[in-house]
Amino acid sequence: MQPLELPRLPNDGRHYQLYTASNGLLCLLVSDPMADAASCVVQFRVGSHDEPKHLPGLAHLLEHMLFMGSADYPQAGSFPQLVSQWSGRFNASTAAQRTRYHFSVTPAGLDACLAQLTDMLTAPLFSPEAVAVERQVIDAEFHTRLADDALHEQAALGQVFNPAHPLSRFSAGNLSTLGLEPEALAKALRAFHRRHYQAANGCVLIHAPQPMAELQLFAARLAERLPAQPQAPRLSPGPLFAPQALPGLLRWQSCAQQNQWLLLFALNNVQTGQGASALGWLCEWLASPAPAGALGWLRRQGLIAQLQVSTQHYTDQQSLLRIEFDPLIEDSDYPALLNGFFSWLTALRLTPIQAWPQAARQQLADQAFAHGLRGEPLHWLTMQAERTLYQPPEQILESTGQWAGLDQPSWLGLLEQLQPESVLLVQSQNDETALPQQAAWTRTHFAFSPLNWQPVAGHGQALAEADWPIWAVAEPEAECHAGADCNSLPGLRSIPLPIESEGQGGDTVRLAWCWPEGRLDRYQRDRLKVLWNLQTEPLHGWASASGISLAWQDQAGLIWLELKGPRQGLRAGVAAVVAALARQPDPTLQHLAEHRHQRNLNERRQALPAYRLLEELDIQLNPTPNNPGSAQPAAAQVAWLYPREWQSESLKPITASLQQLCPRLSEPFNWQPPALRLLGEGTTTIQVDCQHADRAYILYCQAGSSSLAQRAGWELLHQYISTSFFDQLRTRQQLGYWVVARYHEVAGTPGLVLLVQSPTHEHQQIETAVSNWLESERKRLAELPFAQLRSQAQRLASHLRAQSRSSSGQLELHWAQGLGLPGAEVNDVCAALEQLTPAAWAETLDDWLQRPRRLRLLSRPVQDN
Repeated sequence: MQPLELPRLPNDGRHYQLYTASNGLLCLLVSDPMADAASCVVQFRVGSHDEPKHLPGLAHLLEHMLFMGSADYPQAGSFPQLVSQWSGRFNASTAAQRTRYHFSVTPAGLDACLAQLTDMLTAPLFSPEAVAVERQVIDAEFHTRLADDALHEQAALGQVFNPAHPLSRFSAGNLSTLGLEPEALAKALRAFHRRHYQAANGCVLIHAPQPMAELQLFAARLAERLPAQPQAPRLSPGPLFAPQALPGLLRWQSCAQQNQWLLLFALNNVQTGQGASALGWLCEWLASPAPAGALGWLRRQGLIAQLQVSTQHYTDQQSLLRIEFDPLIEDSDYPALLNGFFSWLTALRLTPIQAWPQAARQQLADQAFAHGLRGEPLHWLTMQAERTLYQPPEQILESTGQWAGLDQPSWLGLLEQLQPESVLLVQSQNDETALPQQAAWTRTHFAFSPLNWQPVAGHGQALAEADWPIWAVAEPEAECHAGADCNSLPGLRSIPLPIESEGQGGDTVRLAWCWPEGRLDRYQRDRLKVLWNLQTEPLHGWASASGISLAWQDQAGLIWLELKGPRQGLRAGVAAVVAALARQPDPTLQHLAEHRHQRNLNERRQALPAYRLLEELDIQLNPTPNNPGSAQPAAAQVAWLYPREWQSESLKPITASLQQLCPRLSEPFNWQPPALRLLGEGTTTIQVDCQHADRAYILYCQAGSSSLAQRAGWELLHQYISTSFFDQLRTRQQLGYWVVARYHEVAGTPGLVLLVQSPTHEHQQIETAVSNWLESERKRLAELPFAQLRSQAQRLASHLRAQSRSSSGQLELHWAQGLGLPGAEVNDVCAALEQLTPAAWAETLDDWLQRPRRLRLLSRPVQDN
């Protein structure tokens, strides 16, 4: 293993090292003594763009087949079982130019799981019988995805991309495109695997508490199993768009009952260097809700409610800039949007980059970099895998883009690529009226025409500096209301966190708005979250640049906001966010909030059946009392968690804003965690209206009590049954693409969710399969040696205890203790696992199978009503 020099390393207490194996495999290893889990990502530079034209979906099928048996682990589906034994999770995905495999487990399970993943990647069996079975799963996934607008948008766009470019091809795969005889299809898979799964074409990333020398050994074992042949370069596919496609208007039929517009621009030479720096600045200007940002500019004209920007990179330094709009105007009024957008671009061109705070923006990026990986480690690894494969070594750990030193020619060169004659406008619509053409495979209705529009000249003025996006936040000064002590308001539940988290992702602050009168239904919570998101939206860009994350969450009876990041700037960020919430929203913001709320409701109605059933399950288990008006912020009290080191004087501005927002902080804090609905013995069936034709089935099984012994037993039960449920109903019986069994605790009462979504089987068939599986589990679990059960229970207890002792676990523990939540008893649950007795296990099985308390939810297609 040859180490590669990294010019800078984060100062976060972790040990980072980049290596290249002798055969070319890149290895990014992070030894983190504070980690409570071991995470691994293996990624290859191969995807749907590399598959033979006559076999669409082959890359996707190959990804699936690696889980269907390998030389040393021939049993199909054994990897999920192994990951489950180590209290972990796994997944894989195929994209246009990459395929990724990842897992996260208890640290002690890293060696075993990586050993099996290595065998899967290097010695898959590709038995014709398994190939024939798994392509049925690909087909089921395809039919389920026919309800996904992303698939139909891709199909419509394929009609205007350059026919020689892989973007123009169907890549999802189904039974027809993979219709070779199983033996011939297995042969094609072997050839594809042999060609692309090479060491020089891949990377492995590991984050774990083990010493670096041990992580090097793990990576070396993977590297030595991979072939060392050099990867053949991709052939030039030509330009992204067909010449006659630009400027163009593409309309296509959406499954959803709401419109979405998209502006697409093909860009060149923006993946590295000054081009990447210019693109980073452009994306910040585009997404900003400030008056000078594209989002704020178009909102003020009443044209759009929301804007999202992203980039996709391809071969030959080609990139695609996607600017997605939620329009507030009719489809036929698109010239107004185009005029507004290009007039903003004109003003942006006239805004001199020399006046931008480039040095300050770079300083924010440097501060964020110094604090190392942020958020969930597995998510960080998946993002870094892209950089590891495509960026030079010295830039792999750096933040995306360089923010200082942008030169004028590069900036203007990028903007020159955004011309009216080079734009493609894409509009989704609800029906197929005036959409005479259909895309193959997906049957997506679409229509293409040249863009009939003449741009209107802009006003020729630069963007005012006072209206620029926020790139700096100062901690505001505020005073408490007269007669109130800012630090002793009875309705403000303070939870000081005695954990030094600085240097390991930064500090954490949580603010929870609690409604003592009772629960809020999800619609009330949604309305408030939408409004508060809009009120704090101008700060999101600054927070992200500073390495600070803002995340809203909700549950029955409360809404909470978590801010996490470097101590330097976090307190100012918290104060600025709370001050923004305390200001009365103007009518325009309230109108936007109502628009977005209605959009959210529509998305829920249009959601896949499994999501609709999960939503209904939440409603059934968390009944809401009739409590009109309880969602008003003034009716809430507040619980907040913050680092104990923060001085009381520095908290006064935050407290003053909270008091302004929530007058009931002057009353004693009296919020209690809501109780769930307890089911009676037997099974209750509920049918749920769904827009999609797939059948979805949920069997929710609730424990008879919330005792520590029951919670321990049901957690252990989940570890034993999750893999079996997936293996029997998905792998062997092919009931559907989405098959999952998961632990589901509500208000301290344990339970299990058994979920199946199928495009091919009726509810009765699913019900029969689940019943037969339950009976087989009764016999299998009864025959398990208790010594094996005891060993697994102790392993699970060790995992839970390690999690609770980590910095994130300690945070959750203090949070639960401060609010009286069930999570405060984690150590007692671990003790119950370690002291598991045959009688306690028998009681768990009896509670699950002999005296069941169940809720059965079935999807009901609306058209069948």
